[in-house]
Formats: sequence, structure tokens, C-alpha cells
Amino acid sequence: MATVSSSAKTSAEATLTPKGRSARQMEDITQQLALQVSEQLPGILHELLQGGFDPDSQPLQLECSLTAGNGPRVPEHRLPVAAVHIGRDFTPFSARSTPIIGNKYSQDLASSQPLVGDAQASSRTLNSRNSSHRPSPVSADAPPGNDGRPAKRVRKDVGQRRLGSDTDSASLRGEESSIRRKRISDNPALQPSTFDKFVGGIWDSLYSGVRMDITEVIEQWQAIESSGQPKLLTDAEQEIAVRSDTGAFGRISILTRKISQASKTCRSLEVIIQAHWIQCFDERVNELSAEQTLDKAKRIAIAEACVDFNWSEKELRNKMAIWRGYHDIKKTGGWVALVFAGTGLYRFCKYRVSFSDESFGILRALRHRLEVAADTLHPRWRILLSIVEEPTAPRYKGHPHDWVVNGPGNEAIPLPQTYHQWDKNFSYLHLDSSIIDEEAWGQFDPRIVAPEDDSAASKCQPCGQRQSDSPPQNSCVCYPNLYGSMRATMVPLQVFRTPNGKNNGLKACCPFETGLAVGEFVGQITSGLEGMDVMVGETHRATYQIWQGKQGNHTRFVNHSCRPNSHFERFVWLGKQRIVLVSRGIEADEEVTVDYGQTYWQNLDKECKCGHPGCRYQNRDRHLITPPEDE
Repeated sequence: MATVSSSAKTSAEATLTPKGRSARQMEDITQQLALQVSEQLPGILHELLQGGFDPDSQPLQLECSLTAGNGPRVPEHRLPVAAVHIGRDFTPFSARSTPIIGNKYSQDLASSQPLVGDAQASSRTLNSRNSSHRPSPVSADAPPGNDGRPAKRVRKDVGQRRLGSDTDSASLRGEESSIRRKRISDNPALQPSTFDKFVGGIWDSLYSGVRMDITEVIEQWQAIESSGQPKLLTDAEQEIAVRSDTGAFGRISILTRKISQASKTCRSLEVIIQAHWIQCFDERVNELSAEQTLDKAKRIAIAEACVDFNWSEKELRNKMAIWRGYHDIKKTGGWVALVFAGTGLYRFCKYRVSFSDESFGILRALRHRLEVAADTLHPRWRILLSIVEEPTAPRYKGHPHDWVVNGPGNEAIPLPQTYHQWDKNFSYLHLDSSIIDEEAWGQFDPRIVAPEDDSAASKCQPCGQRQSDSPPQNSCVCYPNLYGSMRATMVPLQVFRTPNGKNNGLKACCPFETGLAVGEFVGQITSGLEGMDVMVGETHRATYQIWQGKQGNHTRFVNHSCRPNSHFERFVWLGKQRIVLVSRGIEADEEVTVDYGQTYWQNLDKECKCGHPGCRYQNRDRHLITPPEDE
């Protein structure tokens, strides 16, 4: 009986992790191997069937091994992983039931919106857990086995369906086509680890529209108006009155938002008190251990708590395991990491798969960054801590970009302090939109390309849809996070102190997909400035400058890179030209960069510090720099 042997090996040589490599790296390698095998295995099996292989008469053996080394000075080392012998009674996977990793990718790509300018569709994150083998479906009419359960499908049925009539062949081609459509790239993006998802959930919660204000929640729930209704309901009526439609849908939308805010706030109170209880439990154990052994002191403390909670010991211990995770997160990342944790907090603490020295080190390094975001975006969140008698005064006040995060674990520093070496009186005004320099332009706005009363002003040039500042009336979705819809309270970006001498930079707290707007270039609309960093805009009516020296927004802090992850695009919104910073695919915790261009560097007497191997402006011959023309 012939034996068909198939040896699986990844296209890139697998590197065996040395002793002591972190569990997180092992998880990444495991996911990558799972993705590669899940991608290649269906095609290999299909080729065997097309080549005349008969699974009914020939056994199949699958061998898997990892190969390391194979270099000029490193001998090849082969490590067997598994050898599976598949007999006649083995139930094969049909092409239709074989899990394909790329199905989520295909759906996301098909549903993505057209992008503006040069932006391309972004590659999506793939979930390697989809590649886990699922049991083969059981035929409904299959005869039951000796134990009363339905028997598995026989291999003969599968072989006949694959090698039978033209109808079967057409079905097979359809399955093969489905596999080809769902194939993933050679270098698939790895699914974020559990810890990465946990940290991402904290940032998402911080920059969401849900306010963390216990005072507002309590007032709305307790206060009763003269009409006899709770303030929670009357506030919803007042908010909906500013819109044209005052129907039941508007009222329930406002009420649902407020209930969601109350639920999130109460959940945060719950985890605060549970984490604090663990601290009190440890203190009680230490108190009892002065006269008892440590084990007996723990048993006594647990028995006392069971009486107070009216729970069994088993129930309390199960709760304590979760609460201990809350306490560890608070101890490492501060109260912010616990209060603003996402919905996966309970699961994260229950299984504790990502609790390691490395993950806690990352969380510790993020502590002050998280506090800057929490104190400036949710200035009353610390009132929640009064329930455990913790300080309630915010550490960081003002605008989120008034503070510069200063390296892992270090406290943030005020923005003006980072410019005192050049200007002792430096100050910066944060703007939501650009302002006109009346000395340069008077009441004229040089950005206008079509007057407001012109019908062309409300038509989007790239997509041809109607533009409006009213979300229900707006149809343009070119940059929905900037124009025509409800804008987020703040973009998930922080000003940070660069380690390579570039002074300040801009760091992404959350990922920005390709084509997503990072922000509009906002500042003072002026003209005639020389020897200063300005953005030059041009319409058919005038050429203007946008200066961000003393006022503007976060785009002021974007540094140059010869390999940037964003670019500027001109965009007209309601007849007025805007300059938008657009992402080319920015990962979380990555610096946002843009190419300043040849015009900027041409007459500039300094070197580029982007650090890219293909840097165009590093180690330049300063004698070749074109001197500025005489005035």
C-alpha cells in the first residue's frame, strides 16, 4: 500500500526562540506558523486530489518540522513537531468546511469606502484563532454507530463528489475559487495579543464620547423636577429640543446615551472598590499573622469575609482571583488603567494569560501618559476615587496637548517648558479651526474657492456628494472624522519628547487606518512671512500661508521623515480649501511623520534626523546647499 508523505515547512526559516525569550514572542511565532499552515494546507490537499490520489485506498501521513540554522557557519538543525497518520476512518475536511483565515479580510475590504487622493485600502488585522480546526460536519442521514451517535461520513462519498460528474466538478471549481479569493498575503498582519487589546481598550475608552463624571450621574438619577420626573428624563427632553425632530427616537437616543454613561461609571466604581478590597484583605492578613501562621491568618480573614458577603468560601475565592487582577493592574498602571479599562477587563483578569513582567513593565511605562489623557479629557474622573479615600485633585490640567509626555515612566512636562531654550516667554493657543490674520487679509478669506450661495460650494469634488455641517443632511464621507458628522472630543494623539534631539513629536495612542484623517492643518491664515516654518496654500484667487508658531493644533508637532506614515492633501469643504493630514497606516504607539519635501530642505542649513536608512538629507555637504537669494 503506497504512502503519500507531505512535509510542511514555512517559506521563511523558522527561528527557534532561545531560552528565556518572553511568552509574548512565543505567542507571535505560534500565530505566524498557524497562519502559514492554514493558508497553504487547503491548496496542497486539493493538488493531491487532482493528481489522482485516492484517499479511500491510500493512507495519508502529515509530517511537520521546524528548521533552524542553515547558514554558512550555522549547521542546519531540524526539530520534529508532529507526525500524524490519517487512516481510513479519519474524517476529511471538505473545501467548504475548511476554515479560511482571509474571510474577514475579504469582507472588510469589500465593505471599505473609497478613499480620497492617493490613499489606498488598508490591510486588515487577521485573527489566527480562526485557523483552529473545527470538527467536520456530520451527515444528518448517516446511520448511528454502536454507541447510538451518528457515524462519521465515509471517505468514499467525498471521493465520488470530487471526481464524479460535471456538476460535481463545477462545484469543486467553485470551492477552489472561494479558496483563492480568501487567500491572505505572504506576510499577514498578526492579531494583537491579549495584552495589546487590553491597552487599546483603555485608550479607546479615554478618547470615547462617554464622560466619566460621577457627579453628573448622581444628580441626574436623584434630582426630581417639579413635574415629578427624574432630571435624567427632563434633560433628555431639553437636549432633543435643539433638533428639528423631537420624536420618540430622539428621546430614547439621548436617554440610552445617559444610561450607558451611568453604567460605565458605576462599573468603574465597582472595580475600584474591589481592587481596594484586596489591599484591605492583605492588610488584615498581615495584622492576623502577627499571632498566627500566614496560612491560618488567610483562612481566618477569608472566613470573616464570607460572613460579611454571605458567600461560600469557593465563591469568594473565585471572586478574589478576579479582584486580585484588578489590584495588580491598579498597582502597576495606576487607577486610570483600571477605571478606563474596556469591556475585556474581566476576561483579562480571569485568565491572566498576559500577566507577565514584560506586560506589567509596559503598563508601568504608560502610567503618566494615561493620566494626562484622563485628567485633561475627563477632569472630574478622580472624584470616583473618593470612595476609597484617594486624592481627587487632577495632576494635569488644561488642554491635552499642553503636556509633553517625557519617556517611559516619567511625569509629563508643560509644553512651554520644552521651548524655553529658544523663547523664555513661549505660549501656545490651541485652535479648533484656523483664524484669519486681519492685518494681512482684512475680512477676506483666501481659502474660499466658491461662495456660500453657490451650489458648487456644497458639492464634494472627489466624491460628488452633498456636503453639510448637519450630519443628517451630509452625504460626503471623505473625511468623516473631521467634517459632516459628530467629531470626537479629541484625536487620540499625544505630544511627546523625542529621544533623538528633534524636540517634540506627535505619537498615536490608537491606530489610524490608511486614508483616515489625522487632522486638519490649523493655524493663522497670513501672508508674507519669511524665515519661518509655514504651510503654503493656493487657490485660483490667492496664495496664502498657515503659520502655527503661536497658535494652531496638534499638526504643528508632526516631524519630518524620509519614509513617512502620513501625507498632506488639499480638500475643499463647503467651498473653502483645507489642508488635511492623512494617514498612510499608523500603528498605535508610533510617531506620526510626514515628508516636508524638497522645497523645505533646499535652503535649510541642518541635517535630517529621521534615522531611516534611505534618508535623503543626512550627512549633506553644506557647501552644496543653495544660498538664499539677496532681497
